[in-house]
Amino acid sequence: MKNRKFSYLTVNNSHLNAMLNTSDVSEYLKISPNGLEARCDAYSFESVRCTAQADSGVWYYEVCIITPGVMQIGWATKESNFLNHDGYGIGDDKYSLAYDGCRKLIWYNAKSEPQQLPRWQPGDTLGCLLDMDNQQIIFSVNGKEIPPCTHVFSMAKSGFFAAASFMSFQQCHFNFGTEPFKFPPNLEFSNFNDCGVLEPESKKVMPRHIYLDQLRQQSVREDSCTLCYDKKASVRLIPCEHEGFCTSCVSQLTECPMCRSAIHLVVDDNT
Repeated sequence: MKNRKFSYLTVNNSHLNAMLNTSDVSEYLKISPNGLEARCDAYSFESVRCTAQADSGVWYYEVCIITPGVMQIGWATKESNFLNHDGYGIGDDKYSLAYDGCRKLIWYNAKSEPQQLPRWQPGDTLGCLLDMDNQQIIFSVNGKEIPPCTHVFSMAKSGFFAAASFMSFQQCHFNFGTEPFKFPPNLEFSNFNDCGVLEPESKKVMPRHIYLDQLRQQSVREDSCTLCYDKKASVRLIPCEHEGFCTSCVSQLTECPMCRSAIHLVVDDNT
């Protein structure tokens, strides 16, 4: 609409310390300007993780179901892959576990286990409890729990993120602690909004076309490192004599990224 500002310019996200991660999302998933709602308008299986990580203790978040179709919502580590065009999402590998309230299934490693709760409906609240002390995950719908799940702890003991995958035209809203929980568990737990940290710039959820336009306008200096394109290229590798790298990137290498020769010495050409 003419003269109307984009929502990301008007929404107040100052109270957010955790949200859906716009840098850790498959390509076609839409995230709302407040960073807490996601919708899939594509015909692929789109996924997202949140910005905050849980490494120990007990954590909880809730999801308000907006559309009652196929969504796999739960917990995932960084090792969990988003293969949206192949139909793989949260719960379809060894590093994530999810509940699908439409099909009434627990998903782990692309295998499912049937559950007894009724199918979720619009307005239902999914509770997601991660207990790393006892190595169990407990899902609930409107406060009614399913039996604890332990599958994922054979591969991961920490480093978990709230995560979800969406089939076409599905949508839900996440509560990481910005609002009172509707069905909090009866034990002490942490939430991501109380413990997370976000820089102001990270709280902006720009429309995809604006974000891509900004990327195109960014210029890269001629003397930038050919690996990170950020810091100045200042070092030369011996014995191969290849250059064009910064000291930070080279400190992580054991061989030249151009010829795979072993690095015996790094010479700083600025000295």
